[in-house]
Amino acid sequence: MTENKQVVLDVKHLKKTFGENQVLKDISETVYDGQVICLLGPSGAGKSTFLRCLNLLDEPTAGQVVFNGQDLTALKDKELDLLREDMGMVFQNFNLFPHMTVLENLKLAPMKVKNMSEAEATQIAKKLLAQVGLSDKADEFPNSLSGGQEQRVAIARALAMNPKVMLFDEPTSALDPEMVGEVLKVMQDLAQEGMTMVVVTHEMGFAHNVANQIWFMADGYIQEAASPKDFFEHPQTERAQDFLAKVLE
Repeated sequence: MTENKQVVLDVKHLKKTFGENQVLKDISETVYDGQVICLLGPSGAGKSTFLRCLNLLDEPTAGQVVFNGQDLTALKDKELDLLREDMGMVFQNFNLFPHMTVLENLKLAPMKVKNMSEAEATQIAKKLLAQVGLSDKADEFPNSLSGGQEQRVAIARALAMNPKVMLFDEPTSALDPEMVGEVLKVMQDLAQEGMTMVVVTHEMGFAHNVANQIWFMADGYIQEAASPKDFFEHPQTERAQDFLAKVLE
């Protein structure tokens, strides 16, 4: 499947330590254009740290992260910021600006960072709000929205920069159960449109149905990389078998 696909992210011997604690021990993996990777694993496995190392929000202790042919770990601040514009990131917490309307939240980065005109930024923002099903919330403030709506706005805001890859760090973990589905639906639509995505998640149904590949992470390593079917039906390692027995019971 990946032979003719363009490499978007190439991770080589990535390591990350915090003091004495080695969180990422030696990770080498590749993300191809249009792939949806779901990172699964127990809490404390290093999944969020790995994701944050992909755009250098956490600086790796060793190794390389090559994005669109450039090693991010070798770049100076300004060059890094420029490449980061092509990586959208959605966090557990929505991080919207409370004093700005939904529309203003979406327009801010394209206008400030990409010097886009207000008219163009508004047009793009309205299109994205329609895409995430929130056209009617453009002039509302974040505190009037539900958690699920806020997270959909956060996704739209990341998309406003027209990224080449989207990173999601447990985007549904702060939501009430009845709001999870509306956020996963937006992510599923993005996947179907061909967006390259790396998703840290505990949503097994989403991982099973939407991912092209599962990366199972435990003890600082990616222990298995497999198709969803292979991973869920025939996990290879004892660690993965134990994890699945707990989460699927």
